[in-house]
Amino acid sequence: MFTLRDYASPNNLDEAYELLMKSKLNRILGGCHFLKAGSRAYNVGIDLNKLDLDYIKVSENDIRVGATTTYAELEHNEFFKTFCNGIVPKSIKKIVSTQLRNTAQIGASVFSKYAFSDFLPILVLLNAKVSLYKNGIMTVEEFLYSDIERDILIEIIIPNVDVDCIQIANRICCKDFPNAIVSVSNTDGKYRVVFGARPQKAMVMNDISDEITKNGFDRKKILSMLDEEIGSNHKAQKEYRKLLFVGLLQKALGELK
Repeated sequence: MFTLRDYASPNNLDEAYELLMKSKLNRILGGCHFLKAGSRAYNVGIDLNKLDLDYIKVSENDIRVGATTTYAELEHNEFFKTFCNGIVPKSIKKIVSTQLRNTAQIGASVFSKYAFSDFLPILVLLNAKVSLYKNGIMTVEEFLYSDIERDILIEIIIPNVDVDCIQIANRICCKDFPNAIVSVSNTDGKYRVVFGARPQKAMVMNDISDEITKNGFDRKKILSMLDEEIGSNHKAQKEYRKLLFVGLLQKALGELK
């Protein structure tokens, strides 16, 4: 269990950021699930709940999701149930448990850049962006591979473009973290493939996307292209994981048609 010396609930983003930067031991509080799994001592816990960042706003051009919105709110949102084949709620409902989804906040999850995240590959697939207090707006893909460690995530911005897409994840058991995640979209015959839980961060597989778009799916060819991008972890070795990703990709392409 983590400990806090003090607790603060700022009234605006300026105050929250100033407090965050006062000490490396000051920490933004989200759902606190992974904080509770550790035993570190922090100085000030900063609660963003007064900042009105709990929202899902749909406009003609984009969908904006505030940082303190929970996974459960995304899961049950009527717009997301039909947007992009329902890829968001279909994937989110597999995350651990109802209790966790009721309290886990998307801002904390996205900012933490968890490699095992079910949500981040979807955001990368859909060309989503993050809006940060200090560093401004950038794509989720750019953010994942940036060296940004201290900032406040304000909202996620998803283009309101309804594309044909799917995400498939492999787990040892239904509530476990995923071993592999494959996300695929098809826009007028042009495929975009994203791999998550590689075990590194989610990544657009540009060469594989181009290969499938131009020549279709060839199992041996795709396997030969997966070398540096797929690694081993404590659950499985690299060679097995390569076969797993290719199998999930083949399944995703079959269901997408």
